Formats: sequence, C-alpha cells, structure tokens
Amino acid sequence: MSAAPVLAYDVGGTHLRSVLVDAEGRIAGRRVRPTPRGSCEALVDALAEEGRAQLAAARAGGEAPRIAGLAIAGFTDTERGLIHLAPNLGLRDADVGPRLRAALGLPVRLVNDVNAAAVAEARAFGVRDLVAIFVGTGVGGGFVCGGALLEGRHGMAAEIGHASFRPGVGLRCGAGHDGCFEAFLGGACLGQRALAAGLPDDPGALWVAARGGHAAARAITGDAEHAMGALCRLLVTLLDPEVISVAGGLGSRVPEILQAAQAACDPHPLAPEIAAVRVVRAATGDDAGMLGAAWLARAAEGNG
Repeated sequence: MSAAPVLAYDVGGTHLRSVLVDAEGRIAGRRVRPTPRGSCEALVDALAEEGRAQLAAARAGGEAPRIAGLAIAGFTDTERGLIHLAPNLGLRDADVGPRLRAALGLPVRLVNDVNAAAVAEARAFGVRDLVAIFVGTGVGGGFVCGGALLEGRHGMAAEIGHASFRPGVGLRCGAGHDGCFEAFLGGACLGQRALAAGLPDDPGALWVAARGGHAAARAITGDAEHAMGALCRLLVTLLDPEVISVAGGLGSRVPEILQAAQAACDPHPLAPEIAAVRVVRAATGDDAGMLGAAWLARAAEGNG
C-alpha cells in the first residue's frame, strides 16, 4: 500500500473540511472554513486554496499526496466528477471534480458524503455489509454490500430519504417529494410541523415536549419514530446488513430514533432465528466523510 497520504475533503452546507489521511487512516493537518454557496467557481477556488496548503504541508513533512478524495453533500456523477444537484450548496450540474483536478494537478475521486461515511463506518466496525443512515436536516443513506460501496449508475444509490413512506398525506420534503421518509423524519420537515403546531422549530425541543406529554409533539415524534422503524425494516429486507450505523444530529442525539431502529431489527424482521442486525451509533463522527473519501481515492489509485 502506498505510503503517500491522501488529500481528503468533506464539503457540507456549512463547513468545508480538509485533512491528510495516511495509509493507516490517521488524520493530520485539519483545516476548516465556511463553505462557499451558489457558485462552482467559488467552491473550487476554496477547495484549491485548502488543497495547496495541505500539499505544501505534506511536502514539508515527507511524501505528498498523489490523489484527492472529495466527499460532498449532493447527487454526484462519480465517473465524471460532476455534481448533478446539491441543494444545500446551491449547485446544479457543477463540474467540481475536473476543475479541482486541473487546479491541483491531482486525480480527484468524487463521492456523495453519506456514501463515503458508509465506507468509513464499515471499516471501523470491520464488517462487509453495512447500512449507514444519516438523520439530520434531511435523511440520507449509504450501502456497503460484500465489502463494496453500492453507488448506482449515476452515483445516486441509497437516497433512502426520498423513498415513499406515506404518499398522499400532504407532507413533502424540501425536494418536493410527497410522503417520503424525509418528510416525516428529516429535521427540516419536523421543524415545519412543529411550527404549525405552535412549537419551536427545534427537533430536540420537540422530543422534550413529547416526553412531557404534549399531544401534538407526541404525534409528530411518533410519526418520526415509526418512519425510522419502517425504514430500517425495509433496508434489512432488501440488503440483509450485519450493521446499521446511525448518524446525524437527530440520529445520534435523540435516543428514541436509535431505539426505534433497534426495535425494528431485533428480532430479525425476516426470521427470529437469524441473529439480529446490530444498530449502532456511528463510530467515525465528523471524520466519516473524509475517511471514506480517502479510502475510496486510495482504492482508485490502485492501493486500496
């Protein structure tokens, strides 16, 4: 395996993070800055500036990266390095990968951020079949099956938040899908329902109110917990994972969400005699996207 580190990025709606990741998965040189929104040029300029600083530090300390891994929140075309749509970044049909490659003189492996996180989580737990579920402002997923990341033809596999849950009930997610899982479980949609019920736009406060017996809060959080359980049962039935890793502000911090997931998987939804699927809090935290992007980039370089 190459001793050269990988330059890895994680681009979210708020922060752009960059690090160097060595062959053992150790991280060095953390850098964080606000994410430019609404402009491919501004985003690539920021990525290139961070990348040059990381490359200079790597050269000063030893061997420099020969490839970059870029985890980004959005629908990605991994083959061409394009972002089809990134609502939280205000981007559509953005050729971020080719532009960054030209700016840095390095190959760039582009990947959806939750897909990258799924890779990192599978490696952290030492399993070959894992489902990652991100429950935050929205709901995202990543599938590792037989040790390989399942990305789909357009890099858009595992968009589980937009799968249909209760169509026709009048609840829509930010992307306009009717009755999808995100409409019942995503933090932004929960906030809208809370405001309509006269409650604060704060999912954490929503569960506090529900625990205190507030009827409207209990109805909203009950829907969310039901959606989480139904989503986990569906994913276990389709993919037969060993582990379901739950991350995100709601997924990792609201115990009822994790409990709903575990209840849906224990006993095993298909057969009680089968070992229950392990439901766990994500192990790699905010580093997940960068670690996964680095591993995928190293594999693309032929050193995975």
